[in-house]
Amino acid sequence: MRVTLVPNFQLEYSIQLANGLTEFVDVTLVVWDGLAPELIGLVDRRVTLFRCGNPGQMVGQRIVNEARISLFLRADCCDVVHFQNAYIWRVPVLAALRRKKCVVTIHDPRPHFGLADPWSFLATAMHSIRADALVTLGPRQRELFLTRFNVEPRNVFVIPHGEFSFLNQFASESSSGEPTVLFIGRIAPYKGLDYFLRSIPRIAQRVPTSRFRIVGAGDIRPYRSLIQDATRLEIENVAVTVEQVAREIGRATVIVVPYVEASQSGVVVAAQSLGRPVVVSDVGGLSDDVLPDETAVLVRPKDPAAIADAVVSLLEDPKRREAMARRAKEWMTTSRSWRSIARSTVGLYEALT
Repeated sequence: MRVTLVPNFQLEYSIQLANGLTEFVDVTLVVWDGLAPELIGLVDRRVTLFRCGNPGQMVGQRIVNEARISLFLRADCCDVVHFQNAYIWRVPVLAALRRKKCVVTIHDPRPHFGLADPWSFLATAMHSIRADALVTLGPRQRELFLTRFNVEPRNVFVIPHGEFSFLNQFASESSSGEPTVLFIGRIAPYKGLDYFLRSIPRIAQRVPTSRFRIVGAGDIRPYRSLIQDATRLEIENVAVTVEQVAREIGRATVIVVPYVEASQSGVVVAAQSLGRPVVVSDVGGLSDDVLPDETAVLVRPKDPAAIADAVVSLLEDPKRREAMARRAKEWMTTSRSWRSIARSTVGLYEALT
């Protein structure tokens, strides 16, 4: 069987999936290699690459880029085309599939709170009409997807997010000397950064040696007053590379994911893959990607006191942290291994062909 994967911006996920699939099928990866050239070296040599450079910032560039992809898919002799997420620019490409089977993984069943995406519903609806099968990354995402779109439930499958142990090659070997609490990733309204900032004085009062880091791109102006009240806080307001994500998580003691809304989180997967306990809001599909009280502590959303209590409980109990770290790595490399994910994915392909 020949499969062509077509991601948008989910490069880390798509590369790991492609690598896993090579054990079972012939794989071609259509990839914007210009977005993160450092990741291309992670692609298994058995994967055939169709390189597309960058998507482009201007309308003309996007049209040319998508036309190249469309022509490639029209000529491609694959049996299955697997898209990662619906993408409005890719709707015309769907017509190029002809009689090929089409699978679409829906990473986000709805736009994130505070991030305008007016084309999301139309793009997902159009992809859903063409798709022979749809995949969500968790049961809660499946439920949400089915409430928003009129699709046949038997055509919507759950295949979970795979582990990110590849990050170990970039990570620090151990955490820093002082207990460090980390928030990392894009700064956006749905990420709940204000609730993390409100938890910092509570944590610092109980664990005075703790330090706090915020690393990620985004507008921090709405949080200025909260930042002023936080002690021992370091902020790097920059876009982070994959290597930086791995290094920051590797140096941290606890990762905080205080989201107020979410479908899934690469940060949660990355932290557990690197053996770091996570304090995570119980929203959306986040609880599907952790083992509560084994690899992570689930807390009520929008609750700084709950975040502080969870973080302090981990900072004050090294044995518990170590046990959670071991369990997280074990769970990621077994139940969430890419071999397991690939086997489930190929089973879906085979059911269609």
